[in-house]
Amino acid sequence: MTLNDFSSVQYINLITYRRDNTPVSTAVWVVGIGNALYVTTGKVSGKVKRIRNNGNVTIHETNQSGSEKLSEDLNLQASIIEDPVEKQDGIEAIKKKYGLMAKMMMRGPDENRAIIKLIA
Repeated sequence: MTLNDFSSVQYINLITYRRDNTPVSTAVWVVGIGNALYVTTGKVSGKVKRIRNNGNVTIHETNQSGSEKLSEDLNLQASIIEDPVEKQDGIEAIKKKYGLMAKMMMRGPDENRAIIKLIA
């Protein structure tokens, strides 16, 4: 699968790496905008901390629980979006793709939310 192929899937496992290179896998929603994928998470989550320390990530398609590997791995670079316009674009795209479920799960102020950008 290519980066753009992941735009249409419902869930990916986002694998981030601890300082000792131990992988940590988390099932997340994903949306494609242009030549990048965007993922949302809490601003103080472990994923954010790990990506700030090491932007290397691996993804693959998965089911909602993250227990099934449904595609080959793809290695990418991740960064935390700081630009408020790009961040809001990511939030709105995720809410549009996931509809009512996103509105329920993403309650609260957007400033408590981080947007992770994934690029090849």
